[in-house]
Amino acid sequence: MFAFLRLLLLLLVVLTLIYGAVSLYSRERRRAKLKRRWQDKGLTGDRRAFIQRGLRQYDQSLRRQLILLVYILPLGAIALVIYVVNFS
Repeated sequence: MFAFLRLLLLLLVVLTLIYGAVSLYSRERRRAKLKRRWQDKGLTGDRRAFIQRGLRQYDQSLRRQLILLVYILPLGAIALVIYVVNFS
């Protein structure tokens, strides 16, 4: 049992690192897309406020929430394998 808990803790640490990397990458891509949209449309005004509004919208988006699947899918797969092995 102790070995399983140690494995679970290590898995959570690795998944947290992956989640952080994917989250930062996705946010940076959104920022680049907003900067490109600003230049392509030739908008005037406060560029920084435009980007901040866009990132605030991104924070509430479904895409941002789907990144949580980094945790859910591997842990769900492990739980499924444990269930199938023990109760089938």
